[in-house]
Amino acid sequence: MNKNILSEMRESTDTRNKTLIFATTFIIIYFVLITSIVTQKYSLIEGEIANVDIKATREVVDEIATKAREKQAVESVPLQYNKKPEIKNNVIEDIDKLFNKIPLVANLEISDKEKINKLREGINIKLSDEDYMELLKLEKDDLANLKATLLKTISELYDGVNISDGSAGDNSDDIKKAREFIIERINDSELNKKTLKNLATVIAYSEIKPNFFYDKEKTEELRQEAKKRAPVVIKKGQIIVKEGEPVTKAQIDILAKLGLLNSKDSFEWYIYLSLGILIALVMTIQWVYIRKFNREIFNNLSKLGLINIFTCMFVIFARVLSKQPFLIPLACIPMLFTLLIDGKLSLVVNGLTCILISCAVEFNVEITLLTIINVLSISIILKKMQQRNDILYSVLYVSIINVILTFSAGVLLSNNTVDVVKKAGFSLVGSILSGVFTIGFLPFFESTFDIVTTIKLLELSNPNNPLLKRLLMEAPGTYHHSVLVGNLAEMAAEQVGGSPVLSRVASYYHDIGKIKRPYFFKENQLGNDNPHDKINPNLSTLIITAHVKDGIELAEEYKIPKVIRDIIEQHHGTTLVKYFYITMKNSMENPEEIKEEDFRYPGPKPESKEAAIIMLADSVEAAVRSINDPTKGKIEEMVNNIIKGKLNEGQLDNCDLTLKDIDKIRNSFVKILLGIYHQRIEYPTDKWENK
Repeated sequence: MNKNILSEMRESTDTRNKTLIFATTFIIIYFVLITSIVTQKYSLIEGEIANVDIKATREVVDEIATKAREKQAVESVPLQYNKKPEIKNNVIEDIDKLFNKIPLVANLEISDKEKINKLREGINIKLSDEDYMELLKLEKDDLANLKATLLKTISELYDGVNISDGSAGDNSDDIKKAREFIIERINDSELNKKTLKNLATVIAYSEIKPNFFYDKEKTEELRQEAKKRAPVVIKKGQIIVKEGEPVTKAQIDILAKLGLLNSKDSFEWYIYLSLGILIALVMTIQWVYIRKFNREIFNNLSKLGLINIFTCMFVIFARVLSKQPFLIPLACIPMLFTLLIDGKLSLVVNGLTCILISCAVEFNVEITLLTIINVLSISIILKKMQQRNDILYSVLYVSIINVILTFSAGVLLSNNTVDVVKKAGFSLVGSILSGVFTIGFLPFFESTFDIVTTIKLLELSNPNNPLLKRLLMEAPGTYHHSVLVGNLAEMAAEQVGGSPVLSRVASYYHDIGKIKRPYFFKENQLGNDNPHDKINPNLSTLIITAHVKDGIELAEEYKIPKVIRDIIEQHHGTTLVKYFYITMKNSMENPEEIKEEDFRYPGPKPESKEAAIIMLADSVEAAVRSINDPTKGKIEEMVNNIIKGKLNEGQLDNCDLTLKDIDKIRNSFVKILLGIYHQRIEYPTDKWENK
């Protein structure tokens, strides 16, 4: 019952702390982003002098200027006409028809009046009776010359002069031009009789007809196209109102459209609400993903808090440098996240954070694209990080990627070469800042949140580490034993999905407590002199088991990370110090008075794969070393017995190793131990050496 109550209390506290982390992160991000979403308002009156430059916060159309330009554009479009060549053909046909009929009618034995009426029938050319009579009286040659002159004049008229139909305006100028053209051509013709010239002029005048017809649809289409090109767009960042100049009505209208004027209705509550929903949605997706696919991290308040600190830092960096966004150290947070938490998780969490970064930089497309590329590339580049210098190489790769991407995007989006080069330069500086900040922040976060990175582990494995140096100098046997345990543990961890680097490095430190009393441990004893022979088994047990506590104290003194300190504490679990327990029992008259608990390590039992593997490797290495004339069979039997004993004692109950994992560990141990303790060939003695 008490355990259930404690469990419920822990769960309640955990939930409360997670809620606090979520709420704090939300509030910080909200108040940072609100500065980029909600704009400053101004109180302006037409005619007053502006005391500050006011810039457009987004692209907007200047309606007044656009209307003026639209009107100008429409007026500049010429009226569209379609020329109809069939008009010329019809007129020529009418003239042919008239002149073909004249000889036929002239030879008829009827009165002049009847001839005129006969000639007029079916003819589209409208002439007076006198003109028809003159035509009937013409000689054959004069008639032929007149016809030829008319056909030539009419043909040239319709080819060279456009006579509009008058539907889109007065066409009197076109008719006047046509008449002038006719007079000029007839005067220059071969007609030498005034009568013929007059007849030609009258007939040609009567045949002046429109051949150029107004195309209303085409004209309207061109006007609409001109209108589309007319809008006056004020670009984002363009100055609308200049300091020291009077404010115009047009400027006030633009500011009102941008929502930059103070008014009773200027509170845009929906912007505040939308921003809150967006942030909450992004954070919720992040948390749900972590809970589902990284439960261990989700249950670790320290790491969960660090993830949210990174999110806040990313947004703050972006907002603070939003005026020069290419200087933002976009790779810094993804690098820290990958090194301190997890590369795959960084890809998802920081990928979602890109949405918030886009808000922080006022939806700058280039920066949003750069952020996404940095998040993707860092998780790939830092996948096999081995030392701190690798951060510098990562920065070099990221710098090259950012400069190329910035330059390429700039060329596509802008024709200002100087501006593109400047952005690429800023992007290079931002990449370098990412490396500087990462190297600067990494030790701080490692120590503050007690997180051990691969880099830190590799640094701890350096033989020049002060504590390892002490172990080598003061307890050389233990040092050698620890190296062998490290080899066993590293290979086994690799087989069962544990951390090979952590297993190896923790093995180096697991017995550092033996530095305090090195000669009480067999591997450090020279010859047959054993101090335990001179003291009580109870005291011997206390000395032996104390190396765990001593190890923790030394680890704390040398600031060894908690994950290694935990393994030091757990690597013996609650196992029985069997040698001294049996020795004590054998020396007692009443062995039942001996309490087994007094001869056990204090624990706790191993709680991680790495701690369990090191426990097994430690026991196996020591046991196999004690075998006289080790063979494959003896080694396998010893390994099996050790592992079976730990299982039966329940020492592996608290770690998440399966029986299949334990079998893999057993095989791994046997393989390495056979390599270490293989039988060597005995070299023959050279009997002639001393002769």
